[in-house]
Amino acid sequence: MRYVSVTVPAKINLALRVGGVRDNGYHALDTIYEAVDVRDVVEAWAADELSLEMSGLGADLPTDETNLAMKAALLMKREFGAKKGDPACGLGARMKVTKKIPLAGGMAGGSADAAGALVALNALWEIGAPLSQLEKLAAELGSDVPFAVRGFVAHGTGRGEKISPVRAGTKHTWVILSQNEGLPTPAVFRHFDVLNPDAADPASTEELRRALNSSQPQDFARLLINDLEAPARALRPDVAALLDDLKHAGYAVLLSGSGPTVLILSDMDAAPELAEGLRHDFPNYTITVARGPVRGAHVTHAE
Repeated sequence: MRYVSVTVPAKINLALRVGGVRDNGYHALDTIYEAVDVRDVVEAWAADELSLEMSGLGADLPTDETNLAMKAALLMKREFGAKKGDPACGLGARMKVTKKIPLAGGMAGGSADAAGALVALNALWEIGAPLSQLEKLAAELGSDVPFAVRGFVAHGTGRGEKISPVRAGTKHTWVILSQNEGLPTPAVFRHFDVLNPDAADPASTEELRRALNSSQPQDFARLLINDLEAPARALRPDVAALLDDLKHAGYAVLLSGSGPTVLILSDMDAAPELAEGLRHDFPNYTITVARGPVRGAHVTHAE
């Protein structure tokens, strides 16, 4: 194999219930993920050494082992190099990530790139690892990475890495408001601890999981919830003001992950007009229409 191209989706959390910090240092989560069609592309060419190039929204991101895509590549090399008959793990690749998922926006763009790298190198190096094995490796890289491999809709527990499929009765349309100034996830979780010093187990998402079977989005719109909204509001008054404005206007609004990206659940036919109006009202935001659920990381071209 000489070249592989992989597309990988952003995620949103239809519900994100947060509990206290466990012994492993992570917060306990009960969450429902949905993959939406805002996508990064991970390309890989055969090469003697591992290298990484970033472009698009991620042009200024590091390309060393601090980048999750490179971490994923190094993990694949350690895991499968000897099994390919090379004790020195001499597998190489020239990788390029083209980013369209907002940075530090609560949509798991870094996790998506890691998942894309796992799938791309699995194909490029002709390893043939099944999806279940890639998901296990993905859990070593980050809480959201296994879902980025799988996609669609899933229930996440533990720190979010333990996933099981959830049936969605229909497609969902979202109008996404993102901006250049990100909101680091660790800071949001730290402020959650300040606001919730006695947090124990996260609340259940069972009611929303049942409601997702409906073919009518309004049946579950009232159940959309994010326990990180309060700390995100405290850290970013501009995000709080945006959420208040949109809720006051009657929209079904949700903070995406740890923020600052904001989501509006919309009818498919109404979404383009809504997006155009929001571009006029909020010129400092990038407005995107997205649909989900969609497939996780997968190969779109190989040669």
